[in-house]
Amino acid sequence: MEDVLSSNNLENESLRALFQKDLKAIRGLYSEEILNLVENNIDILLKDYIAWQKAIMATARSLGVEDNNVSEIPNMIEQATFERVKKILSEVRTEKIVLGIAGPGAVGKETIKDALGFDAVVNTTTRPKRDYEKEAQHYNFIDDTQFKSIVAQDGFIVSMERPGRGQYGIQKKDIEKVLGKYKISIVEENPANLTKLSEYIQKREGCEFIIVYILPPYPVLPHLAARLAGRCQKTGSDFRSAIASTLGIRQLNEFVSVLDSMEKGNNVIFVVNDSVDRAVGKIKDLVK
Repeated sequence: MEDVLSSNNLENESLRALFQKDLKAIRGLYSEEILNLVENNIDILLKDYIAWQKAIMATARSLGVEDNNVSEIPNMIEQATFERVKKILSEVRTEKIVLGIAGPGAVGKETIKDALGFDAVVNTTTRPKRDYEKEAQHYNFIDDTQFKSIVAQDGFIVSMERPGRGQYGIQKKDIEKVLGKYKISIVEENPANLTKLSEYIQKREGCEFIIVYILPPYPVLPHLAARLAGRCQKTGSDFRSAIASTLGIRQLNEFVSVLDSMEKGNNVIFVVNDSVDRAVGKIKDLVK
């Protein structure tokens, strides 16, 4: 596999054959309808498919993980980072732990976050509340004027604008609220914002921040594409449009930023979501 990925002259038909082989390997995990939907859109998935393979292999090497068995790489990355952070936690006095959940689209972040059962930091947004969402549970919903006022008062640890989707931020008061009440709490954000949040929390004595990046099993992109196709099937969304917004280069750049954060000394673990129960158990084992 590595020799194939390193070829600069690899034709699209060869890539397609590799992708189709990986789809056959995950048959039985997804319906034929979902897998057919993915296969029919291989043309726009090929570039990111190879990019993810290379990124996973590079991560393994940076952690000193042998990549002889490529299908086991995500699990070996998980174990290597788990052991590293577990050792760090055993050597420091830890009174509070905040888990920052991140991962590519359709990997199951929300499901794992809910299954962990830890109290969550509620983020703030200016986007309209959806029908199923509840105030102060899914988000703190405010308007643009209120958002600007909080920015002016230096009330956000991190804030950003997502074009066409409103403004988002994590307020200092919401972090302080959970730190004051709970030993373990959780927040879901993109890796760059989690790194900034880590810098804020690590200044507090006895507090540790751990970035938990959720990965699918190998092969990475076929699993993500199948899960996204399943989500689109349930919601009636257009799969091809969802690929562009959910599985593109932004997701891969976020993955790379997690590696940068780890190299800067931040606590990072990768957790493979091959089973929600197993992934949740792994995270809880880390912080028990």
